[in-house]
Amino acid sequence: MDKDIAALMDIALFKNLAPEKIQSVMHILRKVTFSANEIIMREGDIGDTMYIILDGTVEIAKSLILDDADNEESGKNKVFTRLDGKQHAVFGEMALLEELRRTASVRAVTDCVMYEMKKDDFLKVAEEDHELGYRILLNLGRIVSARLRRADEDTVKLTTALSIMLHEA
Repeated sequence: MDKDIAALMDIALFKNLAPEKIQSVMHILRKVTFSANEIIMREGDIGDTMYIILDGTVEIAKSLILDDADNEESGKNKVFTRLDGKQHAVFGEMALLEELRRTASVRAVTDCVMYEMKKDDFLKVAEEDHELGYRILLNLGRIVSARLRRADEDTVKLTTALSIMLHEA
């Protein structure tokens, strides 16, 4: 089995896909590289691409001030998480579902190698192979659900801490 296909089988987005189905996906993935400190996506831009990290580390940051185009330079961003190639992390996946503005910026911390998948390419493959499209969308739903659950847990922790601080003040 091809090492790229074997690597993709370990990614949550492609969980429970047969190697031949992953081979179909390989045709629409494009290997891209980003240099350390390069901005991969900017909060507020319209997105149509999802990324899978093969090697390297990125950080995801959100603007603390609305409508400030200079946030990267002014340091008014809050880094929420780092993702790396060891996890074969996926980001930008919502772009496969909708064409809305990016909700965060992503910056390469180190030199990175990734696969990118364009929305139109994914939709074409999903239309040609309904089972493949269904499986990927089901896995995508699981990824999004897990992230929402973590965000809910973080919100409860933050509001509880704020409530305690306000009560003690």
